[in-house]
Amino acid sequence: MYLQDAELYRLRSARDAAKQRQQTAWQTQQSAYERRSSANAIMNQAYEAQQTAYTNQQAAWDAYMSVKQANGPRIDSLNSQQERAYHNMVSAFESASSAYYARDGASARMYADQGHAYKAESQACVTERRQLVAKIRTAREQFEAVRPAFQRAKSEYTQARQEFLSAKAEHERAQAEFKKAKAEFDACAKAFKDRLDELKSAHRKRRKEKKSIAEKAGVPLQYQDNVLISTDPDGITNIYFGGIGKPNGTGHGHYAMDRNGNVTYRREPFDPHGTQNFTDAPGGILYDRRAWTDVDVPGGTLYDRRARTNTLPLGVRNRDNDTNDRNGVFYDRRRQIDLHVTQYYKDNCRVSWDTKGKSDENYHWTDQNFPSSHPESHIPPEDAQ
Repeated sequence: MYLQDAELYRLRSARDAAKQRQQTAWQTQQSAYERRSSANAIMNQAYEAQQTAYTNQQAAWDAYMSVKQANGPRIDSLNSQQERAYHNMVSAFESASSAYYARDGASARMYADQGHAYKAESQACVTERRQLVAKIRTAREQFEAVRPAFQRAKSEYTQARQEFLSAKAEHERAQAEFKKAKAEFDACAKAFKDRLDELKSAHRKRRKEKKSIAEKAGVPLQYQDNVLISTDPDGITNIYFGGIGKPNGTGHGHYAMDRNGNVTYRREPFDPHGTQNFTDAPGGILYDRRAWTDVDVPGGTLYDRRARTNTLPLGVRNRDNDTNDRNGVFYDRRRQIDLHVTQYYKDNCRVSWDTKGKSDENYHWTDQNFPSSHPESHIPPEDAQ
């Protein structure tokens, strides 16, 4: 009902489009978040690998430095000791040689023994020093062996971090787009709700007004909340209620009220049509049962211009039921009138009734678009009163 309002329809379309944009933005944000989470997990793994490699490298470095610091002073001491022993050896062998040429055999032997002792001491220093240097070299090699692993881990972490930062920036952009789309949807949803609330309020007001009119006309209480009201150009207010499925559906009731608030027509739901429903028709002369005049009016009907809500008749024909005269004599003062009236429309529908001047009888519709035997040939049109 409310979507017949063009503005509400426009606002609903705008809201639905904004909702779709919000949903798309949310999905984009969610995908970006998943990529960010995955990149973050990879970066954390790379960081842990880098830390492990760094720990291994640091341990190797510490071991190398420990060996170097432990053995360095001893190597320096051995270098000094070996140098003294070497010089002492050279001096002793020179003294032995001099004593030998001096034909001092005892001294020559003594100096020779000293020279061999210094030589042995020097060689012992060299051997020990080589062993200590080998330990330092081994520790250094172990350190150098773990350095590439740390460099690889460091490079992998740097790359993983760059990919994470890129995914993070993408996610933040998607977040901003989603927030923007959500704000647009919220605004559209609010505008739609405000318009809907406005229409509901107006609808409640109209229902209240219609109920007031129905109450004023005396429409039975059980129908007052669901009536259809229309106003003719001449100021006649028509109130329809109690029909099947809708207020003016099949079997509906119909009240009419003039511009002064006087009820001129009253037909209850499923009561027969006819001039007996006019509250101001005493009976006697044939007349238009829906046209308001100031003369005394009877209860028969010659012309019913409101037999249909929005369609005027093209014309009317009659037949005298007593004489079968079709010459159009509506009223004969010398005798009781008995006419069969047929009112026809441009859509090939017609309505007929019999009238004797005081009331109408045999009121029925015929749809000439169907054969007379067709089951729908006597169904009233939708706008029939």
